[in-house]
Amino acid sequence: MSKPRITGFLHHAYPLSIVGNYNDYLPWFYSNYVQLICNTDYFEGINDHLIDFYFPNDPLFSFPCMECFAVKPEFFDNKIDIVPFMINSINKKCYVYTHVDEFFIPNRSAYNYKHFTHNILVYGYEKNNFKVLGFDQNSNFTHTEVSFKEFSLGYENANYQLTILYNYNDYIKPKFDINNLVRSLNDYKFSINSINGNGFLPENPVFGLNIYMQLDFYLRNVRESQQKIDIRPFHILWEHKKTMFDRIEYLDDDFIINKEELLKKSRDLVDLSIGCRNTALKYIFTNNSKTITDLLSSIDDLFYKENIFLDELLVNLHK
Repeated sequence: MSKPRITGFLHHAYPLSIVGNYNDYLPWFYSNYVQLICNTDYFEGINDHLIDFYFPNDPLFSFPCMECFAVKPEFFDNKIDIVPFMINSINKKCYVYTHVDEFFIPNRSAYNYKHFTHNILVYGYEKNNFKVLGFDQNSNFTHTEVSFKEFSLGYENANYQLTILYNYNDYIKPKFDINNLVRSLNDYKFSINSINGNGFLPENPVFGLNIYMQLDFYLRNVRESQQKIDIRPFHILWEHKKTMFDRIEYLDDDFIINKEELLKKSRDLVDLSIGCRNTALKYIFTNNSKTITDLLSSIDDLFYKENIFLDELLVNLHK
């Protein structure tokens, strides 16, 4: 399994771990993963994701080079015997996304500690163990193993049992779409609602550069209430800047001019964003309100510089 280019959320990391085994997906990847969305109902405790990459549909089903088959227990007359089902699916070259109670799954923070249903990706097996992907007890996205018995207990005790089978389509060759890239960059730059009436949206979503105002609002709440900070928005912010840098490197001269200068400015944004992420991590360990003040200043700086960078990038792209 490949190392995914996005790990901030598993609904990105899992499919990217699969398609990353093949270079055919790169044109599609760099044509997408541009727009960001802020779920403002996060502040009401309704949505668990504050900042995320925007997709009009669930990213678990959005990759054109993968076939996806959703399975739920109620689809069948008889109870699923999950271990033979997993083995048979893997033997047929499928990757299996499902849900387990992590109380029974080794190398998870909930293992033998608390009942917590979470998703997991199974990509192989050896002897009596499944090979799986997910966040370990140290919050690292990594490969681990779980015995057939523990996996079966985890599945049977999960309070949600959606299963998705993924099969890579080697007959689909996605092409780079410069028009989609330019449109998405404009949407991001001008905070345009990218939905266009199609797809699912949370209540009162915020798009593009306007997410920085929401991050500012969030951080001021953290500072005033001295609450625990959520590192994930800042990790996604960094992955967004890193993906932009990698995208510019990927583009050939048919699509872009002044590439080296743009790469330099894009690298500055990557460095600024990883600085923001590290400052957020520092707050986790220090709980010092001055750290939040520093982070607010860095977020403002990142917004200002990215705004200028996007103007230059759009001028130098060829449609």
